[in-house]
Amino acid sequence: MTLADIQRCLTGMADSGMEGIQVHAVRTDSRAVTSGDLYICIEGERFDGHEFAAQAAKAGACGIVSSKILDPSIEEAGVPVFMVRDTTVALGQLAACYRSLCGAKLIAITGTAGKTTVKELLAEVCSARFDVAKNYRNFNNQIGLPVSMLQAGEKQDLWIMECGISLASDMAELGPIACPDVAVITNIGPGHLQGLGDIEGVAKAKASLLRYLQPGGVAVVSMDYPQLWKAATEICPEPVGFSTMNEKASFFCLFLGPSQFGSGRFLLRTPKGEVEFEAPFCGEHFAENLAAVAAAAHTVGLGPQHVVDGASRFCADNQRFCQRPVGNITLIDDTYNANPLSMKRSIETAKCIAGERPLILLLADMLELGSEAAKRHRELGEVLALVKPDAVYWKGEHMDDVRAAYPDVVELKAPEAFARDWKGMNIHDAVVLLKGSRSMKMEKYTQALKETLEGAAS
Repeated sequence: MTLADIQRCLTGMADSGMEGIQVHAVRTDSRAVTSGDLYICIEGERFDGHEFAAQAAKAGACGIVSSKILDPSIEEAGVPVFMVRDTTVALGQLAACYRSLCGAKLIAITGTAGKTTVKELLAEVCSARFDVAKNYRNFNNQIGLPVSMLQAGEKQDLWIMECGISLASDMAELGPIACPDVAVITNIGPGHLQGLGDIEGVAKAKASLLRYLQPGGVAVVSMDYPQLWKAATEICPEPVGFSTMNEKASFFCLFLGPSQFGSGRFLLRTPKGEVEFEAPFCGEHFAENLAAVAAAAHTVGLGPQHVVDGASRFCADNQRFCQRPVGNITLIDDTYNANPLSMKRSIETAKCIAGERPLILLLADMLELGSEAAKRHRELGEVLALVKPDAVYWKGEHMDDVRAAYPDVVELKAPEAFARDWKGMNIHDAVVLLKGSRSMKMEKYTQALKETLEGAAS
């Protein structure tokens, strides 16, 4: 893009002299600005990018997007300033303009759980035939999504982007940025209830992504959640359905059971054929992920063998059900985030992997559940009562809610203290799952326990 493209996108017209100025990259962090970059002043909760505009200009910015009056010396130094009402909105507009100039095909993914895993797995599958761009980790909000799109290469022909929402209004902001050719909705569950209300609200908010499909675009939706299917079909009457329950679904996947070293066996059925295979991950929720990936891959001409091959290459992201064997202990680091749906699935899958081995759970509060927080934590206690782990340690304010249904919960000490106590527990050949909401920082327990285990093994 040139500065003329930028100005036309934001204001509808371009000043003379802008056509020849090439924009190398779009930056929202002044510290990352180098010569030829466009700097966008984002105003956040803890910082205001406008305060660093002069620093960006000195670093060589070719232009600055601002919603406030800046120091006149910036324009006097020859750096044009484009004034907008809202710089975050402007960032999204630029991403949408860039995508239209590139002509890339975009697959957008949303859902309560598994968005990032489906995105990563789909990207691996599609990379066999396409040059693929994707979000970094879960950069999926009103800043992360457009930044990810603007970082995509202009010659990359397939962009796979996830969209994360926590408020009912979020998709109305993300949808026009993505305007997907294919929209995938993985599932729904009681996540972000503080902002989305209830399950019906979650279903409607996730399904609203379909309103922003390109003409002729394809909706790919799970059939296993009645509220989601109803909300989706009200917008798009004939979505492509995938399922782990309905064998008549066009795209069906079944988890056949665990294999060695945390891998799993799956059966995948699509219009292009059926295949049974082993993959380096385990659990029923991965069957749902595979069904979603197969349906999305089908829209770009890829078949079940491409899914199998991509799955064989897949490596779990750190903190997303990442299995770490340390001696005879298997640590499962699933600490990136948690909601009732993902927590239940992680616990059940950890039990499946453990088999006859001891299962120890280090868990923490699930946040952003609003008025349903106590209820959802009690329900998690009911899950624990069915799974019957060998030990459960809990961090957070909702421990008593979990104990109401499952009394055998012990308060979790600080990471270093728990790691010291571990040495005296005489635990061998066990599976340990660590999980909680992002702000609970459960990764500190993973690190402390990992160091203790490695020290014992050396």
